[in-house]
Amino acid sequence: MKKAQKILLFLTVTLFGEVLNAQSTDFIFYDQLKNINNPAAVGEEKGHTISLNLRSQWMQSLNADAPQVQTLNTTHRITNRIGLAGSVVSDKVFLQRQTAFFADFSYSLPLTESSTIYLGLKAGGNLYYLDGTRFKTYNKEYDPYLQGISGKFQPNVGVGVYYTRPQFYIGASTPNLLASDKTKLVEDRVTTVSERMLLYSTGGYYFHLTEDFTVKPSYLFYVSKGSQYQLSATASVIYRDFLEAGATYRTTQA
Repeated sequence: MKKAQKILLFLTVTLFGEVLNAQSTDFIFYDQLKNINNPAAVGEEKGHTISLNLRSQWMQSLNADAPQVQTLNTTHRITNRIGLAGSVVSDKVFLQRQTAFFADFSYSLPLTESSTIYLGLKAGGNLYYLDGTRFKTYNKEYDPYLQGISGKFQPNVGVGVYYTRPQFYIGASTPNLLASDKTKLVEDRVTTVSERMLLYSTGGYYFHLTEDFTVKPSYLFYVSKGSQYQLSATASVIYRDFLEAGATYRTTQA
């Protein structure tokens, strides 16, 4: 597929209000990984793809490693109406690490000759780990109740809808309908890791300037309970559907 042959070059500028909770994974190439957040988008693919995304930030703290994300994503067009995908995302943010395993299903419903709506389902789960031994406290010794907080495999499901017509697409989804708290009880003391349901919206438009050059503005927005949100806005230029370069502006509020 042509998308798999593209060379992608992006610059990301981030404006932080406060640090958003680490349950959501940030991707620079979010437009090439739509199904991670919206299972319906896999129906847009025309063949079979596989992609590997590696991200490591320079910023780190004195007592924790820099944030890292590794993503393996594969999509498959099974029939004219059905698309399938599978993904593994390992996300490490300072002292937290979670690995997500998900499968996506998409079914397309043509509305007109040039427009289609896709309905999607996502199923899988997360493994969460927090290295409490690396916390700095006011005491000389670490709090034993922070050591090794580790949740079991947490199953989850998600849903999404995705609409396309020539030069335009828009979608909405929630990939974690079963968001819940991970609680551990030790000697009548409770430790809890909270997860909040996320609502996503994405969209974009293709402006064909010439036969060779296309300008594509796009966005990804999500919000969680408590009014935490993040907006990523991207402007890119595509050359002959082979080379794509652009810049992303990202802002968060917690």
